[in-house]
Amino acid sequence: MMATVLVFTMVGSYVSSLVPNTAMGNFSVFMTLLLGIKFIVRPVMTTKEAMEAVSARKRVIQSVICGCMIGFICGFVGAGGGMMMLLILTSVLGYELKTAVGTSVFIMAFTAFTGALSHFAIGGAPDIMILIMCVVFTLLWARIAARFANKASAITLNRATGVILAVLGSVILAVNYLF
Repeated sequence: MMATVLVFTMVGSYVSSLVPNTAMGNFSVFMTLLLGIKFIVRPVMTTKEAMEAVSARKRVIQSVICGCMIGFICGFVGAGGGMMMLLILTSVLGYELKTAVGTSVFIMAFTAFTGALSHFAIGGAPDIMILIMCVVFTLLWARIAARFANKASAITLNRATGVILAVLGSVILAVNYLF
């Protein structure tokens, strides 16, 4: 899955240079809101045993196809793709939530790096101060959230993930359209 994600991240980055910035940002925000609602309404209650019951061949085919789609979307919107991978890992590939979160974060690190390099090569340099602040606060809150996640039940984790994503998507939509 990771190879197809990385290859299609570069393809998506190129295509995004041909599209207005507002279309890219709106897609990402809309996906965040939908994913949040999905976790609230339909929590992921899959077990490792159920995931392992699916044939290896079927998982490989699904992984390659989904990896292509996610990679393209990640490159297109310039995102790491963690939310989209989370959706695919839980809904299509049948991962339990904690395993899906860990897997998506691991893949997202490589995807985000590849997407960032592609965007920088095209001419999108970041504001260094904002970049440093994002890294510091991400590391801090990732540590805090990991402590919560390791102690929480699957249903609580689903609902918390859903609420956070839905609120984040709603706030960004409101800010984009009201201000």
